[in-house]
Amino acid sequence: MIYRYIKTPIKIKPEEHYKQEVIEIKRVDEPKLTLWDIINGFIKDINHLMISSKFAGFIIPASLIVVGVVIIWKQVWPEVEQYVRYSSGFYNSTNVALVAGDYVERVKYISDPGSEYFKNLTSEAQQSTETVQDPTSSNYKGRFTLSIAAIGLNDIPVVANVNSGLEEEYQKQLKNGLAHFSGTGLPLSPVKNNIVIYGHSASGDYYERTHDKIAAFSLLNKVKVGDIVEIKMEGKSYQYRIVKSKIVEPNDISILTGQIGQKTLTLFTCFPNGNRAKRFVAIAKPV
Repeated sequence: MIYRYIKTPIKIKPEEHYKQEVIEIKRVDEPKLTLWDIINGFIKDINHLMISSKFAGFIIPASLIVVGVVIIWKQVWPEVEQYVRYSSGFYNSTNVALVAGDYVERVKYISDPGSEYFKNLTSEAQQSTETVQDPTSSNYKGRFTLSIAAIGLNDIPVVANVNSGLEEEYQKQLKNGLAHFSGTGLPLSPVKNNIVIYGHSASGDYYERTHDKIAAFSLLNKVKVGDIVEIKMEGKSYQYRIVKSKIVEPNDISILTGQIGQKTLTLFTCFPNGNRAKRFVAIAKPV
């Protein structure tokens, strides 16, 4: 009869311990996400959406077409508008008085701007007996500002007495604003001469987008009879009212002389905007 049972312990030698299998896991870096991957993924998503949805397949291409048309139209429309207005005589405007004889005949011609143009214009004006010597204006060296609030031009800098016969000179001054034609009048002078200020224009909506002062006169052809032009000079403000706008030809010396015996202000620029074919002119008188 067995009363007790003792199990013999199992003896394990140290070298017979279980061996742990070590598995080496190598890390594999995922490729970096690039901008092209994002764009490509976006395009694939759009394509999938257009295929899976009839509404998206219609609305997305239509939206892209509309955006493209708007971008192109904003560049083309300003020039189309100018051509239509020019063809209809819109820019040849003046104030209509009750007194007969105040009507100014409309003039259309082709202009060829550049240093030679300014030289010829100056020469013809100097040969004319209608010009009046104005040492106060001729000797003035400095800057002033011009504003036409009605068309959004505010305090555009103007350099006085720019030598317009030297192309490098007037192009340099026009980079930062407008130029005053050397030898013409200035507001601070008592002599009743014409004040002539000119500047560049740019095609499309360049000025509206950038407000670059080099193209400030891109808006000049939007002036209307009655608009106020303000010149600030030597701490004083001088105001002029637009009385006429027109297209003029290069040999018309009235661009410089204005109306003899009257103090006038003449503003001009290339027309159509950014095109040297013609010149747009706006004439104003003191308020």
